[in-house]
Amino acid sequence: MSFMESAVLLAWVALVLLALGFAGLLRQVTVLTRGQAGRTGTSTPASGSPRSTRDLVGFRLPAHGELAGLVEPGAHRTVVAFVSPGCSSCALTLTGLSDVPDVRDGSVALVAVSTGSCDPALDNLAGTGRCLPQGRDLLEQLHVPATPYLMAVDGGGTIVAAALPDRDTDLTAWVRGTRGSIRLTEEQG
Repeated sequence: MSFMESAVLLAWVALVLLALGFAGLLRQVTVLTRGQAGRTGTSTPASGSPRSTRDLVGFRLPAHGELAGLVEPGAHRTVVAFVSPGCSSCALTLTGLSDVPDVRDGSVALVAVSTGSCDPALDNLAGTGRCLPQGRDLLEQLHVPATPYLMAVDGGGTIVAAALPDRDTDLTAWVRGTRGSIRLTEEQG
């Protein structure tokens, strides 16, 4: 085989690998876009596919098992933050949530679910919440598309809000938008 034939063959192999990589990238963009914008047409996702925020809202967590541990016992509202160790946007999200007045005063409980160790998450929570370590199976059960990911759960275990936050997300407004700032005694009046 001559040098020119080898170069052409190598160029074709590179083009095929580039095309496969591009197809994988497009698939990831599609998955993330569906997770942020929600899908239309079906209310229940196919098994194993990421749930959009629209799919999660209204979903009732089981009363027993691992998913039941996401709800803080006795809390009117729990914000669950799915995070990964070493994720800078996860650290910013947890720090921002720990600064939300409703979280600081205890009217909204905060639970972090880490895909690994809880040490980084607990540092960012600054005593305002608890962390569940090695929670990758919880992310998979709920088909959480990425970290950080936020869910607000009412006292009965129903997901009332979900979001894929970015650095521009107003976390105080998001928590208040989940009606987390209203205490149970205020709702009865």
